[in-house]
Amino acid sequence: MAAFAEGILLLITSAGIAFEAVRRLAAGGVPVNPAGYAFALLIVTLLIEGGRAVVLRRVGRLASSDALLADATNRVGDVLATVAVLAGLLGVKAGLTWADSVAALLVAAVIGRAAAQLAWRSGDILIDRAAAGAERQLRSAIQDVSGVREIRSVRVRRSGPNLIGDASIATRRMLSVEAAGALADEVKRKARSVLPTLDLSVLLEGQERQGDLVERIHAAAARNGGVRDLHNVTVEREADGSLHLTMHAKLPGDMTLAAASQASAALEQTLREELPDATRIDVHLEPLEPHVVSGEDVTARRAQLAARMREIIESHPEVLGCVDVELSDRHQRIHAHVVAEVQGDISLEHAHRIETELEEMIRRAFPEVHEVTARATA
Repeated sequence: MAAFAEGILLLITSAGIAFEAVRRLAAGGVPVNPAGYAFALLIVTLLIEGGRAVVLRRVGRLASSDALLADATNRVGDVLATVAVLAGLLGVKAGLTWADSVAALLVAAVIGRAAAQLAWRSGDILIDRAAAGAERQLRSAIQDVSGVREIRSVRVRRSGPNLIGDASIATRRMLSVEAAGALADEVKRKARSVLPTLDLSVLLEGQERQGDLVERIHAAAARNGGVRDLHNVTVEREADGSLHLTMHAKLPGDMTLAAASQASAALEQTLREELPDATRIDVHLEPLEPHVVSGEDVTARRAQLAARMREIIESHPEVLGCVDVELSDRHQRIHAHVVAEVQGDISLEHAHRIETELEEMIRRAFPEVHEVTARATA
């Protein structure tokens, strides 16, 4: 702020000097006595101010201080003004009475130029103007980060030798807190790779995609907050254009049915507000699993059962081989976990169908197995 004010004062001073110089020229010049000591004083002033300008500019660049650089610009203006005064006195000594007034005009021009530069640079700082190209570089870097759907706003401004910035970024609505934090960290890392002195604040916002109905359902359920672990979401478009929504939602197992029904009704209301075209909503309620279950690996003890499961798995026409079979005993119930190798170029939907078929084959062959979890891998 002080540098900006100094620049304005210098502009006013240069205007006053120019006005007086023009007045003297119009009057035919004013006699000036170019004494020898005047030349000596001007030369000493020239050396001192020149040295100060060099030192201030060097220190200002090393410290990235706009205040010191502004002061250096002021000193350079003094040096140029002193040179103009010397030239004017030499002209007067040579018999040119108008030389002093012309030198005054040159001094006014030099001071005016230095003042304009000082005020302009200080104004950039006062209005938080960013370094040239900084915002473009930042946008380009953020755009390459996986998970960024849209860059809504980017601002960069100076703070002494450093840069301060903020970016508003749109991503998918169902991003978890941990994933959002990781995305923000990656954006900051990318930003520092192109602008090392930038201190960036990142604001993440969810981007609504009208056509992605499943994402909108998950987002509405998260906003409602009454149920947990929403899954198996299906959106059926009826012949008349209306929507039929079906889904599974989990609630604490010790909750009463009446309380669970109220939570389900609140969820349905939230979903109807999100999707007014939904004429029917079916929510299948399930109890949440306990945080930890006790069990025992009995694969070695039930080796014969595991071997027969391997045969069943490898009998599937699309299975290349059985990778693993593990049997777990949980409260006197067998839980089977199997891994089958399949072709890597099939779709995930196709792989899921194979997993479902394997689970059904094992249940039919071994009714004593309580639960089967099959996983396909390439």
